[in-house]
Amino acid sequence: MRIIKLIAVFLIILIASSASAQSPRWSTIEYVRSSGPVSPEYQYNYSIVINDDGSSKLISTNQEGTKEYDFNIPNNKKGMKKLKKELKKSCVLKMSPDELKSDETLIGGKTNKLIITLWQDPMLDQPPQKIEIPSNVKEEYESQIDRLYTTIMNLVPASVKTEAGIY
Repeated sequence: MRIIKLIAVFLIILIASSASAQSPRWSTIEYVRSSGPVSPEYQYNYSIVINDDGSSKLISTNQEGTKEYDFNIPNNKKGMKKLKKELKKSCVLKMSPDELKSDETLIGGKTNKLIITLWQDPMLDQPPQKIEIPSNVKEEYESQIDRLYTTIMNLVPASVKTEAGIY
């Protein structure tokens, strides 16, 4: 009987430790790209918002105004699997934004930013936690995070990108 109790305690500890080692579950990912400081006629920014169910939208802003384009991730299951894989590889859910941020200050140029809203039980009376990945990340994480941004861009159907004027 004592052995069974010890095994049960060991299993509970094992399950608890593996559950806490997993990446947090996200509900929304927002990728934001901006032209940076340029003259008004060339300024633009867009954001791609992806929900955990694959429903998505692209919000594009330029001198003509703001337009929204709703879409679903093509090949939803396969596309979402690819996104989750790149999220895991990039370590953005495991590392703090401060660990990723470079000490070098950006001067001009295009900027990218990622805002991840973590899933939260709707019964909790507080806003969900957000992780914001800065534009200037350390060089050692740059390629992994750029691959994540490329994956997000590739999930937007070509017809939506064309209509929004994004290439």
